[in-house]
Amino acid sequence: MKHELPVVTIIGRQNVGKSTLFNTIIREKRAIVDAVPGLTRDVIAFTVSYGDAAFMLNDTPGLDIRDTSQLSRSILDNTMAHLKRSSALILLMENPAPDSYDLELIEITRRLSIPAIIAVNKMDNNECMENMPNFYELGYPDIIPVSALGRFNIRLLLDRVLELLPPGRGSVPVPDLKLAIVGRPNSGKSTLLNSIIGFERSVVSDIPGTTRDSIDEHFMFQRKMIQLIDTAGIRRKSNIRENIEYYSLTRTIESIRQSDVVIHLIDALQGLTETDKKISDEILKAKKPIILAINKWDAVEKDSKTFDEYRDLLQFKFYRSGDFPLISISAKEKTRIHRLMETALDLQARATTSIDTPRLNRFLEGLHKSRKLPQIGERIKVLYATQVGKNPPEFLFFVNNKELFRRDVARYFEKALQQEFHLLGVPITIRFEDRKKKKRG
Repeated sequence: MKHELPVVTIIGRQNVGKSTLFNTIIREKRAIVDAVPGLTRDVIAFTVSYGDAAFMLNDTPGLDIRDTSQLSRSILDNTMAHLKRSSALILLMENPAPDSYDLELIEITRRLSIPAIIAVNKMDNNECMENMPNFYELGYPDIIPVSALGRFNIRLLLDRVLELLPPGRGSVPVPDLKLAIVGRPNSGKSTLLNSIIGFERSVVSDIPGTTRDSIDEHFMFQRKMIQLIDTAGIRRKSNIRENIEYYSLTRTIESIRQSDVVIHLIDALQGLTETDKKISDEILKAKKPIILAINKWDAVEKDSKTFDEYRDLLQFKFYRSGDFPLISISAKEKTRIHRLMETALDLQARATTSIDTPRLNRFLEGLHKSRKLPQIGERIKVLYATQVGKNPPEFLFFVNNKELFRRDVARYFEKALQQEFHLLGVPITIRFEDRKKKKRG
């Protein structure tokens, strides 16, 4: 079930400033802006709260794509499907006069029978305003001069938009879970997003790098509001030669940081690559719960041992993979998608776990008595521990000698806590302090 808000969609030719206007209205640099025509390929959405109303604002690709490639057809089909779901349209043109294709866009909007406003962009000074009569002959009652870059007339534009929306004010949905999908280009992220929400939200193509922006979508799952973020594929930094790819990478990392849980999608046919390891490192650096989803499992020749062998190979190549839930899926065939979502909700709940201090210290005392602690010459001992943070869980250990608690020792305690308190997939932080600091405290 999808959360329903009125949808306002910005449409227009390539490079008239749609993404700039989108960013200006939402007051974030969410859509990638560049002088390269055709940069936006997917419909990018953001929830806008203005006055006492809320609506979903969509940025769309330029509809004047002339080539006949499969990717271009997919982009246009996806955009048109979103237009039909809109409650109002902002038809963006640019100074000094309408283009011939603008007239085609007007015909498209009239056939859709959706209320529309014409906004004339790049009206940056009084001299530009003298060109407004060039647009009056289009026959629209609402023609508003704006400057997306200079924020001129943006409030007037939004006031007019609210007048076009259906009766009843929406409210901004507060998601119960923010879930990001990340992975290498062409690992199936957009297919997974479409499979989860149940319709073609994102353009899917065999061409790597089709998705350049992070794409948000809200939907309901088990009475929870989920915000799903499909991100651009992360490439190795040495392969990032264009500004476009740099901004895609930046958006992806920002999406990881803003999420509650991250699905790291791995192509089952390609296996774990160095780029996948770097992606996991970015997620771990942001301290986010992780699910490893092995996609395209339907294309793998398998028997009863295949999954276990695949898991063992993953851990051999990347030992940290044993810290995360591992689920084999097929985004295309919608296999184990329900289990993926249940695991994401479960991880979020575990990330907010609070472990009471007596229980924590009883467990650590048991570790000491078991004689399974790492042996490094001098005996290590945890004198007292307490949880000092959650989401993700953070613990403070007072110890006999902080210098003895090296990375491998810290790793031992992380794994022990994960296993004892069912925190698989949840990043754990442990800080070590010498007992003298505890006494001073």
